[in-house]
Amino acid sequence: MFEEMLQTNVWLISTTILAIVIVAKYIAKRTATVDVLWLIIFGAIFGSLKLIPEHHEVLEYIGEWGIVFVMFALGFDEDLEHFTNSLKRSLGIAVIGAIFPFLAGYLCAKLFGYNESVALLWGLTMTATAVSLTMVSLKAKGLHKSQAATGIMTAAVVDDILSLIGVAIIIPLALTAQKNGGELTFELENLDTIFFKVAIFFSLVLIIGLFAFPERTPKELKTDSTLLQKIDFYLTKLFIPISIKRFLTLYSGEFTPLIIVFLALGMGALADIFGFHPAIGAYFAGLFLKKEYFLFDEKRGAIYEQSKFVMDHLAFTIFGPIFFVNLGSKIVLDFSILSHIWWQVLLLFFAVFTFQIASATLAARFTGGYRWHDSVMIGLGMLGRAELAFIVINIAYTENHIFDEAQFETLIFATFLLNISVPLVINWWKPYYEGRRSFELFGTKLSA
Repeated sequence: MFEEMLQTNVWLISTTILAIVIVAKYIAKRTATVDVLWLIIFGAIFGSLKLIPEHHEVLEYIGEWGIVFVMFALGFDEDLEHFTNSLKRSLGIAVIGAIFPFLAGYLCAKLFGYNESVALLWGLTMTATAVSLTMVSLKAKGLHKSQAATGIMTAAVVDDILSLIGVAIIIPLALTAQKNGGELTFELENLDTIFFKVAIFFSLVLIIGLFAFPERTPKELKTDSTLLQKIDFYLTKLFIPISIKRFLTLYSGEFTPLIIVFLALGMGALADIFGFHPAIGAYFAGLFLKKEYFLFDEKRGAIYEQSKFVMDHLAFTIFGPIFFVNLGSKIVLDFSILSHIWWQVLLLFFAVFTFQIASATLAARFTGGYRWHDSVMIGLGMLGRAELAFIVINIAYTENHIFDEAQFETLIFATFLLNISVPLVINWWKPYYEGRRSFELFGTKLSA
């Protein structure tokens, strides 16, 4: 009876998860480590012991709210101009940093003797970066406003686009190959739709950022204005009745925290409609907000601080940690299977670990122009595997039975090891990043 309640009673499950959050944060403070690491570990342990369910729809949605709030809060802390400049430098990091982990997963699957459909899906599973995990880990170490953090975030935005395109192309290819006994045939359908959705989403984001979050309101249109100036004038005028600043200052800021939660969820919903993770849309909502929007009347600056306090607690103290506990609960510690596949898990882990860090670090240095200590941090920060990994695994294992149980467990455990490595390697590199220690490799100084 009690065991059934642990799996179905939302109040008991919620209490257990929040207890895990409190203990994880306490241990993180006592050990000077990142709480995300303990949240995932305790989630895996409690999930394997059936003390929390592997899946509970209500808590899954609460966790998704959490990661949306996390990314909104991180965008809220970021400078838009800083982000835009970094985006230009991050294309190479995203492309190269996606290709090499894909190759690591693909080649490992082929080495283990699996067919093309399995190998393609192994590669896809290892592609997308878990940017939320990295950014939370960086924030815990006070590095979330660093050059490296912005480089990771901007590269991850591009990486998310590439991953979306990869899902659209590779999953149909893998399913077709599986039906043909593992033989690969190219049938690329609906690719134009994917590119169209990407273009429309970012066009809408740009329009909202320029005109619903306007830096200034044009008072008049000059007679010699260009076409772009006319478009800017009329669109800004069109958005004035529903401009974000207008709502943030409503009733002297009484509803401001509610408005920014609405913005986070609304932009998240827009991203979800176009096939992106909602956290990407929420990040842009936070990025477009400026402190100047909150400065008005006698409460100059106070509303901004209050709103930031609310969002930080929603993101990093309450809802966000629930996401990482839920993420850990997906790891079922089945040691009877692990005893046979442990070497495959370690080989896949080390292959992706090496390929990802080396490729992203070198790309950051030679295509992005980052300094070595920033480049290494970017390489380490791109290490975690995103929710896409679990989506692909679910499609291949649960829905289409392409993976057997051993392949499923191999990918799950390798993903788990990669994710818990993120806070560990960031914590390790921090003193070198800040120049408190020196690190050289082959005669090249990599530390600050």
